[in-house]
Amino acid sequence: MASPANPYFTRSIVNRVWANFLGVGLVENVDDLRASNPASNEALLNEAAEFLVKNKYDLQALMRVILQSETYQRSSVPVAGNEADSRFYSRYYPRRLMAEVLHDAIAQVTAVPTDFKTKDPTVEGDSPLAFPPGWRAIQLPDAGTNSYFTKAFGRPAREQTCECERTAEPSVTQALHVANGETINKKLASDQGIIAEAVASGAPAEQLIEDAFFRTLSRTPTDAERKQFAASLSTSDPKEKRLALEDVYWALLSSREFLFNH
Repeated sequence: MASPANPYFTRSIVNRVWANFLGVGLVENVDDLRASNPASNEALLNEAAEFLVKNKYDLQALMRVILQSETYQRSSVPVAGNEADSRFYSRYYPRRLMAEVLHDAIAQVTAVPTDFKTKDPTVEGDSPLAFPPGWRAIQLPDAGTNSYFTKAFGRPAREQTCECERTAEPSVTQALHVANGETINKKLASDQGIIAEAVASGAPAEQLIEDAFFRTLSRTPTDAERKQFAASLSTSDPKEKRLALEDVYWALLSSREFLFNH
């Protein structure tokens, strides 16, 4: 299957990796490779496929090239003339993070891993199986787990052999879960997470705010953002300070800047 003489497998893998990072495959839909559905840029797809063969199907090498490309690093802000483009990569297309990636990002920011378990078994007397501590959502072998978050955010049930089974459509369920569901709030309230550690450190409000922005958005806060959050963290009461810091992290974790790859 991975023979250099088999161009179909190589083109398919390249197209899927490209779509994973750019949001839109060179061939759309990604599982619809046929002569009558050409790539938006055949020369690019062929070149990327040849690169993968030359590198002995090293997917990390392919990912490195894509991530270092000018195409991937383009701004998502449209300019005159490319507002309607959704196919030829004249700009980066903002898209919500995939369900598993979003869940793992929340766990990483809060430093509180999720205890994944298989769903209650149908055979009487069996018990749900627990995954190893620190197991990530992206590692889950199938959809038969207790992860309500990934299900709500479009993780496929893997009942069909079609990429269309995964959905990125927004819903009221998702909005409500981000606002008051357990996934974010329970991790923020944990005594083992980053919030407890930050409060115990005794760091000044300015440092706590900067750390929060780096952990969530990978950037420093603007002057306006710094001023807004500093006011809520000005209290000297540890309990009030903790609640205020939880609110800061919640605001960042529920922001479009965090939820979307842009």
